[in-house]
Amino acid sequence: MTDPQRPSTPADVIAAFANYGTLMNSIAKHASDIAHARRQLYLAYVSEGFTEAQALELCKVMLS
Repeated sequence: MTDPQRPSTPADVIAAFANYGTLMNSIAKHASDIAHARRQLYLAYVSEGFTEAQALELCKVMLS
């Protein structure tokens, strides 16, 4: 039985790499926005009285 998520023909592999490339380009274009948002979240936690270590842990939890 084949996995429907796994490419099974050369054309499927090529299409999967094209989709992956598009996704990576999108992530790269938005990396600065993502970093800014994460930094603001961290600073908000610190501003609310959490220690820097606690704020970092809270930010990590948000990512999982």
